[in-house]
Parts: sequence; C-alpha cells; structure tokens
Amino acid sequence: MRFLARWLGQSILMAAALCGFFLAVQAPAWTEHYIAALQQRAQELQLDIDGRIETVRRYYALDAALNTEEVRRLLAEREPANAAALRAAELRRATYESAHTRLTDSSAMLRPLLAARLVATDAGALSAVADSAFANYTPRLPLTLDALAYGVLGLVLALFLVELLFSLLRGLAGDRAGDRARDQSWRSRIG
Repeated sequence: MRFLARWLGQSILMAAALCGFFLAVQAPAWTEHYIAALQQRAQELQLDIDGRIETVRRYYALDAALNTEEVRRLLAEREPANAAALRAAELRRATYESAHTRLTDSSAMLRPLLAARLVATDAGALSAVADSAFANYTPRLPLTLDALAYGVLGLVLALFLVELLFSLLRGLAGDRAGDRARDQSWRSRIG
C-alpha cells in the first residue's frame, strides 16, 4: 500500500511540474500576441478617429486646410456628445500606444511580467485587449531562451506548490494520528 501511495504522490508531482512548465512556457509567446493586439487596436482607433474628423469636415463643409485641433474645438461647441466620444477614443488609443511602447521598449525576458502587471492594474481597455488576446491565442511550444526560462520557473513553482500541499496534508494526517494516540493514552490511564 505504501508503494502505491508513494507512486501516486510522485505521479501527481510530475504531472503538476509538467503542467507548470507548459503553462509558463506560453508566457513570452502570449505576450507577443498581446503586443500585436495592442498595436492593432491602436491603429484601428486611429483610423476611427481620422474618419470621425473627416466626417465632421464634410458635414460642416469645413476647409481642408483647417487643422485638427480647430475641428475638435468646433465639434465640442456644436456636438458635445460626439466630441466627448472622440476624446474617449483618443484616450483609449493613447493608452494602447503607451502600453505597446512600454512593452516593446522593455527586455524580452521581462515583457511577460510587465504585461501581467499592466493587465492586473487596469480594469478597462488593456484588460479587454488581454481577454481578446487570450481568446485568440493558440498554445504552442516555443523553443526560445525566454520561453525555456519561464518554463523552468513554472516547473519549479509547480513542484514547490505541490510539495507544500503534500506537506500540509501530511501535517493534517499526522495531527489526527496524534489525536488518536492521545485519546488512547487518556483512556488507558482512566481505565
């Protein structure tokens, strides 16, 4: 029986280590996917903003030489709701571009950590892009140095967590065995 318990424990430990490795090795590839999604969203928003400004120019028959800031000011005077929507789109575009720049300017080894921090601290636009990136991401097994480094880190972390769980379970089982032994010794003293 002890052999089976040891074999099962080692099998669980090995399975957890492999799962940790294969999950963590995805981090750099998913981050590149996320960076591409940020760039794509920023470009789409820029096209939308340019289209809105061009629509305002045509609707109000504005001179093509009129600069964009003056068109925005005119829109704010005549259609405040549309101006607010335009400002919100520009803020989202700036957020995407800022996150994209921060990620591309950082080291390839640190990008997954920085991306995780950006997504965790933002409950709005960046998280929506991350959700989209997760939905469209296809897992793969990249053989790059940063992917292997994250894989080894995931393996070690998974091994640590499973060993911690086993230790806690052994401690709970040991406490119960100790309670039974105390109960038996108490009864022997009385009886």
